[in-house]
Amino acid sequence: MNVKGRLTDEVKRRLLILCLVGFALYGALNVLAMIVYPGGTSSDAERTAYSFLDNFFSDLGMVRTYSGEPNTLSCTLFASALVLVGLVLIVFFPLLSAGFPGPLMGKNLSSAGTAAGIVSGISCIGIALTPWDRFLKTHMFFAYCLSVSFLAVALLYSAAILRNPTYPNAYAVVFLVYFVVLLMFATLMVLGPDPESATGRRVLATGQKACIYSGMICIGLQVIGAYVFNRDNAGEGMA
Repeated sequence: MNVKGRLTDEVKRRLLILCLVGFALYGALNVLAMIVYPGGTSSDAERTAYSFLDNFFSDLGMVRTYSGEPNTLSCTLFASALVLVGLVLIVFFPLLSAGFPGPLMGKNLSSAGTAAGIVSGISCIGIALTPWDRFLKTHMFFAYCLSVSFLAVALLYSAAILRNPTYPNAYAVVFLVYFVVLLMFATLMVLGPDPESATGRRVLATGQKACIYSGMICIGLQVIGAYVFNRDNAGEGMA
């Protein structure tokens, strides 16, 4: 392999490391946003602090809390986290797709999965820029786009990995597990309890967090997998 090829592989590995760091920062910024959130839920506007069971993630991005108090710091941290993870997804999926040069069906599946992954990244940025208390319809549009695009990512990439004889099938299993988790949450949102009821709100808010955290784990593992694959197949699989 020539010097140019080695440099290309090294750049890819560095970008993958940056993607992993980006996911870690995303998690940290979300935790900080929860810590500084002034408080309030849809049923108790005067409640102090963030409630893991009663508040949705998007509450962190409100311009004002349910009581009308400014939510500037939490909103900024939450939006920054989503913009960051959106950019990470936009960078990561083309890098992942480079590990699937053939056969044709696997390449097409990974290309389609990458397109869906880029849509998911754009959706994250859209959610960040449209606080639900100001732009509810647009915010929900991006939220639905994120769910649908990630379902497509998980399904397409799991199929692509299973068709690739050199890429470990364990990562297809990770995608499929997340596909099931996300599909269950989407079904819960459509057919589940009333979010205005105390029980319904807790079920949906908890389910949302389980879905988001499992998604972070899924993509984090995929970044690690892509890094290892790139390292072990430098100049071949991801050239």
